[in-house]
This record gives sequence, C-alpha cells and structure tokens, in this order.
Amino acid sequence: MLQPLQTNAMKAQVSSSTSVPAPIRGLNAKDSVADMGEDWALELDNFFPNLTSVDLRSGYASHSTGNNSSDVQTLVEYSGPVTHKLISAAGGSIYDASASGAATSIASGKSNNKWQTTMFGTGAGNYLYMVNGQDAPIHYNGSAFATPTLSGVTATDIIGVAAHQKRLFFTFANSLVFGYLPVASISGTVSEFDLGGLCKLGGHLMAIGSWTRDGGSGPDDIWCGLTSEGECILFSGDDPGTAADWNLVGVFSIGKPIGRRCMEKVGAELIVTTQNGAVPLSVMLPIDQVGARGKALSDNIQNDFLRDARQYGATFGWQSLHYPQGSYALFNVPISSTKAIQYVVNTQTGAWGKFKNQDAFCWSLYNGDLYFGGAGGIVYKADTGTNDDGGNIDWRIKPAFNYFGSRGVNKLFSMIRPHFTSNGSPSFSIDLNVDFSNKTPTSIPTAATLTGAVWDTSKWDSAVWSDVTEIANWLTITGFGASASPIIRGGDVGYTISFTAWDMILQPGNAL
Repeated sequence: MLQPLQTNAMKAQVSSSTSVPAPIRGLNAKDSVADMGEDWALELDNFFPNLTSVDLRSGYASHSTGNNSSDVQTLVEYSGPVTHKLISAAGGSIYDASASGAATSIASGKSNNKWQTTMFGTGAGNYLYMVNGQDAPIHYNGSAFATPTLSGVTATDIIGVAAHQKRLFFTFANSLVFGYLPVASISGTVSEFDLGGLCKLGGHLMAIGSWTRDGGSGPDDIWCGLTSEGECILFSGDDPGTAADWNLVGVFSIGKPIGRRCMEKVGAELIVTTQNGAVPLSVMLPIDQVGARGKALSDNIQNDFLRDARQYGATFGWQSLHYPQGSYALFNVPISSTKAIQYVVNTQTGAWGKFKNQDAFCWSLYNGDLYFGGAGGIVYKADTGTNDDGGNIDWRIKPAFNYFGSRGVNKLFSMIRPHFTSNGSPSFSIDLNVDFSNKTPTSIPTAATLTGAVWDTSKWDSAVWSDVTEIANWLTITGFGASASPIIRGGDVGYTISFTAWDMILQPGNAL
C-alpha cells in the first residue's frame, strides 16, 4: 500500500490515480507542446486514430515481382466495364501486375517511368491514357497498348493529362499552354489555350484536374490548372474554343505544388498538395493562400508537413491517394531516394497519423485494395496481415504532455498502466518524459497480460469469450515534474493492437 508523502510543510500528499484517453485526435504538429489537449499525440508512428482508439496499421506483403529490377515509379489501375488490372512501370517497361507472382511485360522501350495517367471512356471503350513528357502518349484498352495519333502539337512534350467534361486535356513540359481534344476523342487535332496572360507569377503548368461543387458531373464542374509558382486558374464550361462556354472563375495563389501527382479527388473535393500544406480547393475560391492559413487539411500537422516540403519537395515520390476502404487519405513523402513515410488522415474525423517503413515510390488502388510500388521491381499489397513482408511492424506512441489538473504543481510519477487490446501478447517498452523533455527511452519493462478465454477450453459461464486480450497492468515508472508524457514503443510480428487509454499514479506536491 502506498504511504502518504510528507512535504517540508508537514502536509500529507496522497497518491492518486488518473485516467487519460487515447490520442484519438491524432498528431499535433501545430500547437505548443505546453498547450495541447490530452487526446492529442506528439508522435503516432504506425498507428491510425479512429473514433475510440488508435490502432496499429496493418502490414504489407510482396504481391508482384519481376517488374524489371528497378524502382516501380508508376502504379495505376485500369478500370474497364468488367476488367480491372493493376499496371506498373519500371526500367523502361510497363507490366500487368494484377496477379500475385511474376508480372507480365505488356510494353517496353520507354525512356521514362514517371507516367501521369487518367481513365477516359468513349463509345469505343474505356482507356487508360498515359503520358510522361519524353515518350509518345499511349493508351491501354484492357488488352493492349496503342499510340494515339495527335496532330497540332509535339506529342512527346505532353507531360500531364486529365479528363474534364468528356474531353481529354493536356499539359506540356515547361509551358503555360494547355491542349485539349474534341469531345469523346482519344486522338485527333490538339487545340491549344494559352494561360500566360493570366499568370502573373510565370512558371509552367504542373497539373490539371476537375473539381465539382455538387459532387456530380455537370455545369458546376470546374476546370483547374495549377502552375509551378502556385497560381490556381479556374474555368467553368466545357469548350475552351468557345468564349461563351469557357468562363474564367478566378486566379488564386495557393502555394507551389509538390510534384506532378499533387491532385487527388476525395469525394467531391479536390485536394492539392502544396508547399503550404494539403489544401482543399473549396476553401480557395473566396480567398488566397494568406487567407487560407489554418484552413488546410494538413493544418494539425502543418509544422511537420512544411518542414518535409522544404527538405524533400524536390525528391520524386510525392503523391496523394484516397483509400475509401481504410477511411483515410494518404500523402506519400519521400525522405530520401530510397525511404518514404506516409501522413494519413482519417477522412471521417480529420485526425492524422504517420506510417513508417513502407518505402513507396507510388501508390494505387486495385479492386478497392491498396498497393504500392517499391524498389527492386516489387509491387506490394498494403493494409494486409500483421507483418511488414515477414518483418516486424515497429511502432511508437507519445501522447501530449499532461498536467493532470495542476498546471503549476510538481508531481512524483510512480506507476503507469497502458490499456491495449490485442489478439495476443505483444511486447512493448515504456518510459516517461517530464516537462516537455524529448529524451530517448531507456527502460524496458515487460508487460504482463490478461488472457482472454479460449473457445472449447475455458469453462462456460465463468470466462469471457473473446479473440482479443486486454493488456492493462501497472508498471513502475519514475519521473518528477509538472507535466508528463509516456513514450510507448514496440515491434512484433503477428499482432493487432489497439491503444484505448492510459492511467497514471502520482503524488502532487512542490517539495519532496
């Protein structure tokens, strides 16, 4: 039994316990560490914030091999009326990576593996259109690639493609001119439209996309062009060649885009990845980048996002992707030529986490599942299993610092009890930081577990039937200060883990 603590003033200070919820609001890289709510996190590595818990991400597994031996730099889904295929590009070739095992080469002799793509349907079928600014554009109909006949432009200069209002639109390397084809056409004469007179900051078109105000297709659809200098040009209408049917909505400064894969549709919203953060286009219509501060989707992780944009913005591999099955959007950040992290945002709550050790160059959905292209010509299936291609899923959680109701009072912290649920008995280590310290934990206590009942073995009517284990045991820990935050870390194979809360035993008092 804990004994009362006596201060120099001879006043008894009694140990008390308090409970803190899991950091379900996710990562906070915006606010001061001294002023965060208890349900924020300073670190949330390989954990995803859900409504009532933060959960260890699933693993990944090798899916398709033999995509050359080079980095897989493009991954995209072909979506036909019946046929769906996963298409990859590496080492100058294009592969059918749909099936597990060895990929099948379906095109070769290409000089650039960094393709921009769009799906486009006509009366003749559905086509995957691919351009890269070096090779001639190509399209795929589900069985074979073909090269479209394009006149009026230098086809190898086409570096971007998007579909809008039943037309294909193109961007060109180092140009503020965009091109477009007739309605429902995949070849023919490419007409041009010069945006130079509208762009006060110069530069060139980086990307084009389509955004809708109402979630459907029709007159509320907006054509969006984004320049390398961060100017976003918006037009309504469907025919740039007809003045009455092509109306300028406005030109807005939203921040320089990062990479050519900087646009992603999330429902009706168009999210643009810029050096100012991940920006929903809807917030930009009435304001500019100054007025949009605090309104970026990435606002809660803004300091980290801006740091990474400054350090790694020129590195290939930036991409955003909406993953409906996982209820999140991810933003791939290449932190070197071989390593990547992903910021992931819960599309229901807006809470952020960070995934590590998934070294992706590109991402795609295929039949609703999530895949990424890696080094050595391997395509991996993500969000599957409980290991990283046979290895550990290493993780780390650091909740916000907590004053435990007494901001100006020092406390002696003596015991901690994390609450996990798991399908087994994963090992973890825990240590305590006080008063905003960020030291590396050194203590490695072993957690005991409360074992769930096993079906057909445990006694009926006296055990709780469950396929998970509740881990909630008191562990000794030492710290003295006004505030504290535990650092909990682990790494195992074969476990699901949910973190739901943590308890602390402490003794308040300014003197010991």
